Amino acid sequence: MLDDDAVPQSADDFDRGLMATPNSSYLWIQYMAFHLKMTEIDMARRVAEKALTTISVREEQQRLNVWIAKMNLENAYGTVQSLAECFDLAQKMNDSLKVHQHMASIYDRSGKTDEADTMYQTMCRKFKDVMMVWVHYGTFKMKIGKSEQARQVLERSLLSLPKRDHIQVITKFAILDFKHDNAERGRTIFESVLANYPKRVDLWNVYIDQELRMGDEEKIRSLFDRVTALTLSSKKMKFFFKRYLEFEKTEGEEERMEYVRDRARKYIEAKMG
Repeated sequence: MLDDDAVPQSADDFDRGLMATPNSSYLWIQYMAFHLKMTEIDMARRVAEKALTTISVREEQQRLNVWIAKMNLENAYGTVQSLAECFDLAQKMNDSLKVHQHMASIYDRSGKTDEADTMYQTMCRKFKDVMMVWVHYGTFKMKIGKSEQARQVLERSLLSLPKRDHIQVITKFAILDFKHDNAERGRTIFESVLANYPKRVDLWNVYIDQELRMGDEEKIRSLFDRVTALTLSSKKMKFFFKRYLEFEKTEGEEERMEYVRDRARKYIEAKMG
């Protein structure tokens, strides 16, 4: 009773704990798990229902957490109909986009690939102007080995998203290519974007990050050489020369570090006239 970190061991323990902290979704979900361990599915459902009538309506995140736990329960132990009813009510009572995202994730984690794909398609229709919906769908496609379909998702996103989001979503898909063994495709995308926006420091930075993760020293040095040959502000050039030197301190030899210092000196001399 005096130990705040003690794990409840019985229904009475949970009831006492929830009297003290009725808005704690963590404790309510633990209570649900307690019943599920004993295969008391209906009892777990009743705990979820009680949680949703007890937690304050102002505690939006706490209530959403319970809804997510309830959807997980129905996905694992319920029927297609009981899950559909739970999801439908959850998205009416909470932020609809968040609920859709969690439902897609639940399907994905439980190996229900077709259901997850259908949920992502629904999201892309219903929330077509939200960039991360398209990125999450592309991530899902990459994860299941459908890289060509992921590229189709990118193409569709560009027809739906406002133009201001285009560069960012293209960049995010290029990063996905790097992460999912399609580095050449990722490079092609970055090169295409940088051809149109050669002074976008943020794009160069992300591109370099991806190559650093891949570990090809020749390609990394090529990028650093290219970006430090651009006409950028002194502050931006200092940033890239510093990154370049840090890379050589880690991967190169003294000769390589001196090469970077020499390039930096020449830049400063040219700047000073």
